[in-house]
Amino acid sequence: MDDTSDFDRESLLLKPVAAYFRRKSFRWQEEELPFYAHRVDLYGFSRVSGRTVAVELKLHKWQRAFAQVILYQLCADYVYIAMPANSIGRVDIDLLKTHGIGLLSIGNGGRCRQILGSEQSTVVCDNYKDIYVNILTKGEEYKW
Repeated sequence: MDDTSDFDRESLLLKPVAAYFRRKSFRWQEEELPFYAHRVDLYGFSRVSGRTVAVELKLHKWQRAFAQVILYQLCADYVYIAMPANSIGRVDIDLLKTHGIGLLSIGNGGRCRQILGSEQSTVVCDNYKDIYVNILTKGEEYKW
């Protein structure tokens, strides 16, 4: 596998991931939404399905992303880790599968593809989710 990557900042992963989820009907999106001590890199809402998605972008440290998306299952129906294609080989796919976490691969050309689908969270809290959906759809300010 090629160890070179066009991605030297997580923010470069955002555009292809956001486009991927827009195509999946998650058209309402917000970046860097605070959730406890973290910030959800991309949070999306689909009016079609009424579902939400939270994505953590990482260049290499998938274990840190894992710790974050486990928490994001409290505020989103589906959670994903998104990484450059050349970093995917290091990820413990079985661990993600066990916890219902999805995985996206972003190639150097910006193509985003799903490696592992996310299972719907069984611990999502409607109160958290509603706050974020209102931020996205009604322009409400973030407040806890």
